[in-house]
Amino acid sequence: MAISLNIPQERELARLIDYERSTCSVEGELVYRCAFPYRPVDELQAELIDAGALAAKAEGKRGTIVVITSDGYSFFLERNRAERERVRREKRDARLIGLSALFAALCVVAGFLLGRFLA
Repeated sequence: MAISLNIPQERELARLIDYERSTCSVEGELVYRCAFPYRPVDELQAELIDAGALAAKAEGKRGTIVVITSDGYSFFLERNRAERERVRREKRDARLIGLSALFAALCVVAGFLLGRFLA
């Protein structure tokens, strides 16, 4: 994952993305990107800028604005992909353990039967 965020940072980023999707998109397609005002006293905004989820840009007339970076947009997609991959690996491991146990049980039964009939 490109960036790492704590829970308040995740919530703030999700809020900004939801706001942008609701105001800057038509039929689910993003038409333009929102520019948020830069608030130097907002610690959460500063943390998101430091983490790389937001970027501050100097604009001539408007002063400094904040926009969501590509890492910010992809954060939730990457987090969900990583979670799905973790669950897939856990299921694969459980299946391998189950198959190993089944094979061991079959070997014990086959050994018992061979010992019983060949003795």
